[in-house]
Amino acid sequence: MTSISPHYRGHQQRRGGGAAAPPGSRIDRVNSDPFGCPPGETPPEPEPDPQTTTGLLALLDSQANLAVAVAVAVATGGPRIDTTNDTYKHRRRALNAALRSRGLAPPFPYEDLWAWHGHWSQHLSSYASRREHVRELAAPTSAALEAALDDAQVADPGAAPTPTWAALDTRLTGVVTELATASTQDDLQDVGRRCREVLIDAAKLLADPGFLDAGADTPKSGDAKAWLELFLLAHAAGRSHRELRAFVPTAWDLAQKVTHDDVDRVDTYAAAQATVLIVRVLQQLAP
Repeated sequence: MTSISPHYRGHQQRRGGGAAAPPGSRIDRVNSDPFGCPPGETPPEPEPDPQTTTGLLALLDSQANLAVAVAVAVATGGPRIDTTNDTYKHRRRALNAALRSRGLAPPFPYEDLWAWHGHWSQHLSSYASRREHVRELAAPTSAALEAALDDAQVADPGAAPTPTWAALDTRLTGVVTELATASTQDDLQDVGRRCREVLIDAAKLLADPGFLDAGADTPKSGDAKAWLELFLLAHAAGRSHRELRAFVPTAWDLAQKVTHDDVDRVDTYAAAQATVLIVRVLQQLAP
């Protein structure tokens, strides 16, 4: 199975972690059941420690490998969703928490493997496209962790790759999927966080210092509300777009509310729907 981070084992060897792991070792092998072991088999080793950069990179690889394995299981005889879904969800919680503590956004938007199955069934007809999709989702996070491992730079969301409309489309799918499966207050707030992050990246795509009047202070990179207001003044000016210019900052405020306050499903649905609408409108207005 192809690993998303081909340099992981080289880093381990250079930093005194022993010889590179051979094919079929723990790092390369998908562990289909970390919570138990069938009779006659050796109990699986513990998952990599996500509190270390090396362990977090290995956990990212394991999660990506599992997503690929399930998506091509029909052709390869690999693991099935009903036997690996708990593994995926357990890793997802550990992976997302560790990445957020470093200021990095979680790479995989799918709440569980059934959500991933729903996406690939509708949008990714070939096994190759499923592998490539997983690789594209994991690549920015893997690159940030590789850079931190090399001591080339500190992992910083401001140093992340420039957002693209294609990446935002994938993340909007993640918002919809997460809302559909949300059942707790934390789940609903996580939808709000996703909406806010999508709007921040949309604003980064459109930010242009040329929007500013002479002598005006430049908004911070993460000030999506300010940048979107400037963009709309430049590309949706006039009385005919007055309501649109009022709607976008209101939707931002709603996403902020869902992220931080105790809210119900109605507010969360409204924030998610508004985020999708805003991104589509911005795509229409973008030069």
